[in-house]
Amino acid sequence: MRRGRRKSPPSRRPTRTAPKEARSRSAASPAWVFGPTRVTEALERIPRQVRRVLLRTGRLERRHQVLVQLARARGAPVQRVPNADLDRRLGGVRHQGVAAEVSPVRWRTLAEALAAEPKPTLFLLADGVEDPRNFGALVRVADGAGADAVIVPRRGAAPPSPAAVAASSGAIAHARLVRVPGSAMALRALRQAGFWAVGLTPRARIPWHEFDWSQPVVLVVGSEGRGLRAGVSKECDVLVSLPQLGAARSLNVSVAAGIALYEAVRQRPDPERTGADEPGGARRARGNRA
Repeated sequence: MRRGRRKSPPSRRPTRTAPKEARSRSAASPAWVFGPTRVTEALERIPRQVRRVLLRTGRLERRHQVLVQLARARGAPVQRVPNADLDRRLGGVRHQGVAAEVSPVRWRTLAEALAAEPKPTLFLLADGVEDPRNFGALVRVADGAGADAVIVPRRGAAPPSPAAVAASSGAIAHARLVRVPGSAMALRALRQAGFWAVGLTPRARIPWHEFDWSQPVVLVVGSEGRGLRAGVSKECDVLVSLPQLGAARSLNVSVAAGIALYEAVRQRPDPERTGADEPGGARRARGNRA
């Protein structure tokens, strides 16, 4: 039987209130997108956010020449700099001779995310994910699965560094990122807004596919080493797990999150399909909160 459909009306949801959020802030430093593929994507998808394109000096390959033409067409300045300058700015990552400086990441508030149109129904909350590559990979998989935003607490989270941007394949530059004072507070606010808080942990007894992901959901994942913190776990309505059949004790956090997020994609009706039943339809059993 599928878990997680509620019988109780909205008035019976938890009544704990969360403090007002601080006004959204931008990251102090700009984000860097690097490599011909990612820079091209930035120029095509977010041209107004591209401040300049840095291109190594010397003979240009065909792909670099095409990129220069695209940058000029999009109104982005192109500067030729020594390869060593690119190495210094980007911390030695493999940039293939090109990088783009984009506007600082704009951190939204949770209130802004909830007020977005179309109405959001799927969030990812990354609690205590400190590795920038894991954070970038989480943003990438959330973007691929159509999540409405990625939520991170103000403390103990990886910044959108060049490594994170690389791991996200540039998705960070245009993703909806939400910064909150604390994860527990955010979950209380989301539950009040009608979302189910679903924690992903190896210790849970409910398999990930038995939950009804067709409802408004915030998927909660923990840090790489410790997993979900106890206080955050207590704020979740239900905990689900993925099977560990081999020698490895756990999956990478972005891999695990991707499996759960795409289960939500699988269970939700195809938006292009006409005459579809309401989300979930009669196929899913309606049970109480887990």
